[in-house]
Amino acid sequence: MAAHPPVQVPPHCLDPRVESLPPAPAPSADYRDRLDGVIVLVSDGHVYLAKACCASIRRSLGDIPITLFVDGADTDTSEVERLPGVSRLVVQEIAGPEYAHLCNGFWVKLVVFWKSPYERFLYLDADTLVWGDVRVYAEFDQYDFIAAFHFATRPSFNTATEVQRFVYDVDFVRQLAPNLDWRGNVLANNGVFFARRGVFPMATLIALRQLDCWRCYEQGVTNYLRWRALGEGTPRMGAQPIQLFPAEVSYGAEDRFLPRDCQRPVIIHWICKKPKLGRRYRTDTDYRKLFLTMTGRTKLLGLRLWLEDLNTWLQRHRRSLGRRLRGAGK
Repeated sequence: MAAHPPVQVPPHCLDPRVESLPPAPAPSADYRDRLDGVIVLVSDGHVYLAKACCASIRRSLGDIPITLFVDGADTDTSEVERLPGVSRLVVQEIAGPEYAHLCNGFWVKLVVFWKSPYERFLYLDADTLVWGDVRVYAEFDQYDFIAAFHFATRPSFNTATEVQRFVYDVDFVRQLAPNLDWRGNVLANNGVFFARRGVFPMATLIALRQLDCWRCYEQGVTNYLRWRALGEGTPRMGAQPIQLFPAEVSYGAEDRFLPRDCQRPVIIHWICKKPKLGRRYRTDTDYRKLFLTMTGRTKLLGLRLWLEDLNTWLQRHRRSLGRRLRGAGK
């Protein structure tokens, strides 16, 4: 596969990989009554990311309740829970024994639709950062689900080949929903969305989860349900252009870098090349340090982060080695 050509940072833009974010724009109104809470998905190996994510939520959304949706009871989130107002739910436990085997990895995200502790919630992957009061987008008086589109572009589908690659098996889904028209529909990255609890029924989600036709796991399911609802008119679907992807080299500058004069809240999402040992991103580091200070650690911040990065790297390689050994033993 050919390498993507380098994207130059326009002079009027800020690169979150190497620059700190400026103060977020002040909200134009009081949006606190629009949202009941925030859900952050945390898996083993992404706890360090969740710390920065939760710190950014606290800075931008004040004392709004935060619930960690934890993939696996052994995932240790005790450090994240040091931040006031942060609680924890283990997905496999709340899903119940009959569904736990279906709810792992990327698929745990589906459980938020029927087990959210909040009626109106913002869902975030752990590798995101909130900049500004994003509750301005939580227009639940008009919508039941609000997707988070790219910041500037609207990548829509014009060929069945594109849908086949990024969303679902076109022939299979044509039998499932003959009237669904994918032409011109926009793919939304499912790492960020606003939703009302129950917008997609549990029975529907479980049935779709068991079909072998989806691309990108639960993202294919959610985009399918959103497209279907757009055609049928219910539930009510909305979308807002709020996601920036600074580390995704295949995207254009307009979807990677923050305009220096930006006056609307955004969510930074580290898809693909996440920050890690040996690959620090300035904005992520800033919020990880903010987390430490918010939880009473104010000294040796750089050393603390380096030790955490090292431990995360060791744990990742330990898990990888364990999987290889289990595979060799079969």
